[in-house]
Amino acid sequence: MARSISCSVQRYSIETEPPYLDAGGPEIPEYSLVNVQMKGYDFTVLEHYGKWVHNTALNMGLDVEDSWATPCQKLLIQNYKHKTAKVETEYNLQVYERTVQLADLTSVMAPLFIEVIQAGLPQGVKLTVQEHIPEHTQVRYIPDLELRDLHKQLTDLGGPSKK
Repeated sequence: MARSISCSVQRYSIETEPPYLDAGGPEIPEYSLVNVQMKGYDFTVLEHYGKWVHNTALNMGLDVEDSWATPCQKLLIQNYKHKTAKVETEYNLQVYERTVQLADLTSVMAPLFIEVIQAGLPQGVKLTVQEHIPEHTQVRYIPDLELRDLHKQLTDLGGPSKK
C-alpha cells in the first residue's frame, strides 16, 4: 500500500516584495519651528556665540529657517542707600538678543543639539529654546513712532478718504 503525501509550496515572485519593506519604520515627531534665543550684556560675546550656534546647526544637518537680532534693550539700575530714598549708584545696562530659528527639528536631534550648544554656552549668556509663537516675530521690529502719530492724526480727522 502506497501513501500519497501532499505538500503545498508557496512561491514568491522576485518582482513582488513583502509589504513590510514599504512601511518605512516608525514616524519620528518633528517640531515645526523652534527658536533658540540668546541674551547677554556683552555684544561681542553674544554675536560670536550666535554665529557659532548657527554654524553648529548647519553642521549637524538641521534646517536653519532664519536668524535675527532684536533691538537692544536699555536698562537703568539704581542702588539706594540703606533705609533712604537717596540713590547711591546708577548703572546703565544694555541687553542684546540674538535668535536662530530652526525648521523641522526632529525629536531625536533636539536633545543632541541642545546639549551641544549648552556645552559651548559662554558665561553671562542666557539660552532659551522654545517653540515659535507670532509674538517672537513682532519683537524684532522697531516701531516707527512718527508713522504712528500720523496714523492717529488721520484717524482723528475722520479716517482715510473713500476715493
